[in-house]
Amino acid sequence: MKILQIRRDKDEYMDMLLLADLKQDIIESYLDKSEMFALINGGDVCAVCVVELLKNRKCELKNIVTRPEDRGKGYAKYMIHHICEHYGNRCDTMYAGTGNCKKKLEFLGKCGFVNSHIVANYYLDHYSEPIYEGAVRLTDKIYLKKQLDAEINVKKVVDLALEAGRILLKNGAEIFRVDETMIRICKRFHVEYVDTFILSHAIFISAENGMEETYTKVKQVPLSSSHLGIVAEVNELSRQIAEGLVSIEEASRRLRKIDGLPENRGYFQVFAAGAASGCYGYILGASALESMVAFFIGCILYVWVLTAKKQHISKMIVNIVGGVIITALALAAYHLPLPGGVKLDGMIIGSIMPLVPGLAFVNAIRDIADSDFLSGTVRMIDALLVFVYIAVGVGVTLSAYNTMGGGLML
Repeated sequence: MKILQIRRDKDEYMDMLLLADLKQDIIESYLDKSEMFALINGGDVCAVCVVELLKNRKCELKNIVTRPEDRGKGYAKYMIHHICEHYGNRCDTMYAGTGNCKKKLEFLGKCGFVNSHIVANYYLDHYSEPIYEGAVRLTDKIYLKKQLDAEINVKKVVDLALEAGRILLKNGAEIFRVDETMIRICKRFHVEYVDTFILSHAIFISAENGMEETYTKVKQVPLSSSHLGIVAEVNELSRQIAEGLVSIEEASRRLRKIDGLPENRGYFQVFAAGAASGCYGYILGASALESMVAFFIGCILYVWVLTAKKQHISKMIVNIVGGVIITALALAAYHLPLPGGVKLDGMIIGSIMPLVPGLAFVNAIRDIADSDFLSGTVRMIDALLVFVYIAVGVGVTLSAYNTMGGGLML
């Protein structure tokens, strides 16, 4: 679906325009001096509109109509949003005139238009035959208006793009995805001059409004855990924005809602951590019994992780203590009279999987491959430090056990 400006042969669309305005000579009086747009979907012209530029940064929506078979699909509302954005950098106000028809007035109201003025007896003076809308005879022409300064505003667009980028970066998206999403949003709202510089923990964006006025903003994004569900939601929203289906205000509201999406329930995360521990342990050579023990250790471990998150405990402490918990529980299982016995390495290797920053590590490699060396290096260091924290927790516990046990592990 796309909207194109019709620059020639406007008369070819006269049949559609007559569906909204029954008098052809009135349409001809404004058609040549106005600009026409057509919404095309699948090769078919589904809707058209005509806008006339007025003086003093004003414009008027003279005619908008959707094919009868395409009505009710949101095409007219989509087109109004598009033309408001299109004229937002040239006009302050858009007018739209219609008869005293409740349905059309409600539609324009939903599109952001408010009452402006009334031309009394317009349809009586300009039409020789009575004009009816349903059972109501049209007499006065009611004009509504919409302020366009809020429709296309560089600061609002940049703030929207920056917020989308922040949410993506915070929840584990790749650098290139954040960059593409921000630029796509800016381009959609006609902010053509935009530059971004994105690090693993910060976003810089600068944009111009075409009048040599520059707006620059910086946002710090602390490294945190990933939430791919939120990344998927922002991706879907950005595609809808690019297609013109979402306005700036609606996009801002939806981003706030997406940012507040809760994580999966605690019991589900605990079970998933246990399943990951058991399955990875088995894949890496642990026996079925060791994998089962790793499942229970993984569940207990993630109870600690979720508790630490609620208390905002440092990542270093979380992973070191996590390593201690894993090793202590594995040692306890090692001394239980389990049938066939278990080995420490099989239980520990599987149990540490919930702590391993696999997504951050893969994203770091991808950033480096995309020549984002600074961001990739920061993410790589962060991931490697997690490995170090886990190793410290495991190593200290084994060392203490060996010391207190007189070298029983040797």
